[in-house]
Amino acid sequence: MKVTSIKPFICDGGFRPWTFVKIETDEGLVGWGDCTDWGAAPAVAAAVELYGQFVIGRDPHEVESIWWDLYDRNIRHYGGIAFKAMSGIDSALWDIKGKALGVPVWQLLGGKIRDELPLYWSHCGSTRAQHAEKLGVPSVTTTDDIRRLSEEVLEGGYAAIKTNMFPLSDRPDAVPERPTNGEVSPSTLRNIEAVVGTFREALGPDTGIAIDVGLSFKLGAAVKIARALEPFDMMWLETETYDADVLRIIRDSTTTPICTGESLFGTYGYRPFLERHAMDVMMPDFAWNGVTMGKKVCDLAHAYDTLIAPHNCHSPINTLVGANVAATVPNFKILEFDVDDAPWRDDIMTHPLEIENGVLKLPDRPGLGSDLIESELAKHPYIWHEGAR
Repeated sequence: MKVTSIKPFICDGGFRPWTFVKIETDEGLVGWGDCTDWGAAPAVAAAVELYGQFVIGRDPHEVESIWWDLYDRNIRHYGGIAFKAMSGIDSALWDIKGKALGVPVWQLLGGKIRDELPLYWSHCGSTRAQHAEKLGVPSVTTTDDIRRLSEEVLEGGYAAIKTNMFPLSDRPDAVPERPTNGEVSPSTLRNIEAVVGTFREALGPDTGIAIDVGLSFKLGAAVKIARALEPFDMMWLETETYDADVLRIIRDSTTTPICTGESLFGTYGYRPFLERHAMDVMMPDFAWNGVTMGKKVCDLAHAYDTLIAPHNCHSPINTLVGANVAATVPNFKILEFDVDDAPWRDDIMTHPLEIENGVLKLPDRPGLGSDLIESELAKHPYIWHEGAR
């Protein structure tokens, strides 16, 4: 079997783009991968076309060999757009290999440890604060709206949520500010406490709560935020830095668990954070690390006694990639999932995700578990989303 064609597809995902990779073979098998990048989709798609020329003519079974061949070509461009393009190609190759052998990808990775994966409701509240009309969901602009949303979370059976900073019209004293210097203002701290505190009050003590502040804050500010969150018994504070020593200082300064890793690439990127035990939970992104490297970094985290919770605010294909990898590793905690998503998410899939009571059922179909429907993708062409990141 030989690869005959590699094509990127960019589709509107409601409030961010989805970037897919389609690989065709001379035996008629097709594989799909995800390499979504919210802010640079056309650049990643161009890289897929560039690197694809080095894969055409290869045997798609040789996924490990192809990964390292592409790696050697991009060694001076470690991470970033190069790794994202490689990852989309990689996941599509695994999809083909599973289909060719008649087994799910998780079987190729050593077999499943679990049949179901608990999900947490990501961007809970913040998506409705920004994109409610576009997605056809109720808007969240007040603390009462957060309470009503919390009822949906409990009714849906989700074990946890992750939220972000967003303005509340009934708390004019707590306006979130994204600083240019990495400091945190008193108003921003009050906003974080108001959003998280309202969720905790409404959800009760047993539902996990996380908040993502990304790369917005420097060391001192992140410590202030982590300490302010301590009364709310957090699932984690998601804060990012490229300095593992800084993250270890943050973790040592608080009882709030620390999660990071969505912006890291490969074993070299994660290793210093693991060596310093700088995080309680590691968040690998498989759209940016692929199946091949994604499995390696999860196993590396296991060696350092660290849980993994995959970053997964991309497409449904990435949800399947995450599920296939996470099903095989003992240190899996929970999988991110955007419940408030593009209304056409299921329409583009031959086999939509099976979710019940906040849990994703692991598919047992060959490959990743679903193909995409190109005619449906064409109905939602790429558009630029202001502020997508």
